[in-house]
Amino acid sequence: MPNEIDRIVIFGHTGFIGRHLERFLKEKHPELEIIGASLPSVDLTKDSAPVKGLFGMKTAVIMLSALKREHGDNLDNFLKNVKMAVNVCKQIENNPVKRFIYFSSAAVYGEDVQNLSINEDSPVTPTTYYGIAKHSCERLLRKATGSGKGSALTILRPPIIYGPGDNSGYSPSGFAKTAMRGETIKLWGDGTEKREFIFVEDVARAVEKLVLNNHDCTLNLASGKSYTFAEIIDELSKLTNSEIKVESRKRTKEKADHGFENTALLKVFPEFSFTPLSEGLKKTIDAIKGGTE
Repeated sequence: MPNEIDRIVIFGHTGFIGRHLERFLKEKHPELEIIGASLPSVDLTKDSAPVKGLFGMKTAVIMLSALKREHGDNLDNFLKNVKMAVNVCKQIENNPVKRFIYFSSAAVYGEDVQNLSINEDSPVTPTTYYGIAKHSCERLLRKATGSGKGSALTILRPPIIYGPGDNSGYSPSGFAKTAMRGETIKLWGDGTEKREFIFVEDVARAVEKLVLNNHDCTLNLASGKSYTFAEIIDELSKLTNSEIKVESRKRTKEKADHGFENTALLKVFPEFSFTPLSEGLKKTIDAIKGGTE
């Protein structure tokens, strides 16, 4: 591996994705210093957050830190999410890093948009405070790293990420936990809206490739395959050899299908392959059974 970096800083290393990413990078690259920076020791919403000494031109930064929609899709959390990016941008402008990977979200395209071929040039029309904040942070970081100081920025826009340790309720992981407790899964409508689901181990593999190579781009971190929530339940039923109880709830929004193109991603990593849904779900189920998730 080129010795362009000797340190990787992960903001948000204690979250679902961050835990997998930190463990994966430490196992694969013991020669690198992997630093996790998260609450309570590092609060990026504070101007005084102790991050100055972490940056430098031998450092790659991965920013996962964010207040998710589960914490409330409101103006206060919008401001906190943007504040995190503002404080990081201040540090980048004074202390550039070799590479910066920002976890944005597919929410920037709009959650109510009907589109089965979303690519990086699709209209950005976020409809939630969370999505608006993510796009605002993208623009701030692009501005801060685009000053000719050598910081390469990769913006990732992933769809729904699932796997062991995911605490989301309305997701493949949440459905698996509910089903294995023998409880009823509550679907919006008939569950036939299409979404893309990415296994967390694939996210870690993709990020590893990005931190080890210079890329300055925006990428949909997507396989190009979408499934309905009803199909997720069918697959879980097969894997657990059980009949899963399902209850339909009246939709509060119009049904919208999402699908992604990953042409840009495959141009960057032509050989990259994604974990099949059935395999990812099986690994998730096994982790729940074994208490290792």
